[in-house]
Amino acid sequence: MVEIALKSKGKGGRSLSKLPSTLDVQPTQSVEDLYQKIGRLTGLGKDRLRLTLIDNTVLADGYDLEKYDLQKGSTVFVKDLGYQIAWRTVFLIEYFGPLIIHPFFYYLQKPIYGKEFEHTREQQTVLCFVLLHFIKREYESAFVHRFSNATMPLKNIFKNSGHYWLISGFNIAYWVYRPDSRPSIPDGIYYVASALWVYAEVSNYITHINLASLRPAGTKERKIPHGYGFNWVSCPNYFFEILGWFAICIISRSLSSVIFLIVSAVTMWAWAVKKHKRYRRDFAGKYPKNRKVLFPFLA
Repeated sequence: MVEIALKSKGKGGRSLSKLPSTLDVQPTQSVEDLYQKIGRLTGLGKDRLRLTLIDNTVLADGYDLEKYDLQKGSTVFVKDLGYQIAWRTVFLIEYFGPLIIHPFFYYLQKPIYGKEFEHTREQQTVLCFVLLHFIKREYESAFVHRFSNATMPLKNIFKNSGHYWLISGFNIAYWVYRPDSRPSIPDGIYYVASALWVYAEVSNYITHINLASLRPAGTKERKIPHGYGFNWVSCPNYFFEILGWFAICIISRSLSSVIFLIVSAVTMWAWAVKKHKRYRRDFAGKYPKNRKVLFPFLA
């Protein structure tokens, strides 16, 4: 038995008035047990807690405490992450926005644009592609994705939903479905871009299935991903996502679509860099050295 010190950390410290100053633990007990015990003592669910050491190392589920070499007097910092919401719920809500916003602007022509008109082939295609994309996203969120963390802070739902409801929802829909007198794009470009979108969406789905297969249900196990797309880059799901929206940009010829593509690509690049570094750290010596971050053969 080892006596460790407990200290509250961050803004949530005021809600940890019940946190004891010390706690006896067994080095052989699991991190999960420690979270559960502190959760009971503070009256907070374990998903609201984050336990770290003095060097900011996070105590992760799936390990015993002896991995972190806790000695008598070692300090574990306890942070209240605030009210939480399930990752899966957040995904379902954020992807639902474009599914109602795009048809709203497409079909309510007179109230929005002041007149009725016939939509172009490109406008019809964008509506179809956007709806299919986000229906796929909803399906994946409900039945495919497996999350390493069960929840995220409740406040994040507004930031995440804003990205999809505003930038890919209102931003694209209002400008793309307005009266358009421009001539259609050449058939060759139209069909190539449409085929590119289909290829990107199918490929994105395959990589998500691949990722889900690496983590048995109910676990946080992580493995090195291999196979389709992953032999090129660490995050092919992001690459194919970018490719699909690039195709929509070609078909829509709208600056609003380009804005969403740029914002999304920059965001996914930042995520991909973090994941790439984590793969290299967690699988040191085993992770493929020549695998790029996001763009095959480039970066």
